[in-house]
Amino acid sequence: MAIQEKPRIVIAGASGFVGQALAPVLAESFHVIGLSRSKRDPGGGFAEYRTCDLFSLKEAEHALRGAEYAVYLVHNMMPSTRLTQGNFADLDVVCADNFARAAASAGVRQIVFLSGLLPADRNISAHLKSRNEVEQTLASHVVPVTTLRAGLILGGRGSSFEMMRRLVDRLPVMVCPRWTNTQTQPVALRDVVQYVGGVLGAEEHFDKTYDIGAPDTVTYRQMMEMTAKALGKKRAFVSSPVLSPGLSRLWVSLVTGAPKALVRPLVESLRHELLAADNGLADQLG
Repeated sequence: MAIQEKPRIVIAGASGFVGQALAPVLAESFHVIGLSRSKRDPGGGFAEYRTCDLFSLKEAEHALRGAEYAVYLVHNMMPSTRLTQGNFADLDVVCADNFARAAASAGVRQIVFLSGLLPADRNISAHLKSRNEVEQTLASHVVPVTTLRAGLILGGRGSSFEMMRRLVDRLPVMVCPRWTNTQTQPVALRDVVQYVGGVLGAEEHFDKTYDIGAPDTVTYRQMMEMTAKALGKKRAFVSSPVLSPGLSRLWVSLVTGAPKALVRPLVESLRHELLAADNGLADQLG
């Protein structure tokens, strides 16, 4: 009796912390293909890697050949070395458009996109606006898209979470700007992985958008306090209403060592309350 082949799924952004956590879980049901700009050996749940630069439509079409499903985790927040005057948001749209066109050409059945929560006032930062533009770009072609909007993802190697951990680890006294009192709903990396796996291949989730987050809301200051407790560090937290977003970016970059180009869009997003709408997806997926 012939063994039925697993359906093929392509993960764009495979080298990121979400992609690396997702692949081993999906490997139970899928032949997982990771996209990478450089040659990589299989492993960690990835049955194979395909070399691909998403700025090239031709390479994207080759990379998605034979795939039935796709997960899109790409976010170009760092400056490009390319000879272009476009910012990260412009480059995000180019990559997303090439990916969606290539998926349509390959006959992909569904794209799952991990996006960002949007504030209620819609007066959004460049970072969140870019996520929303990518949503629209992916959905502008024929392949059904399922969008999962998440806030801060709590897990190792996550850029936002790692910056917060470094701040708490390195500063005995934490000067807390006004934005540290902003309410938000983070989500655990393991839950993100379960959400993605839960909507994959389920037609009732095609062309749907869901907010995902933990049941409880917290402030960034409360998260830093919990992080200090988890690290076994005694930290003093001092409120400072005068620390502007510009000074906050400099402060975070100097303390954590993160590039200013990465810190800027993330800090700008922190002034928004990012709360997940109750859409029942968690209950549907158990």
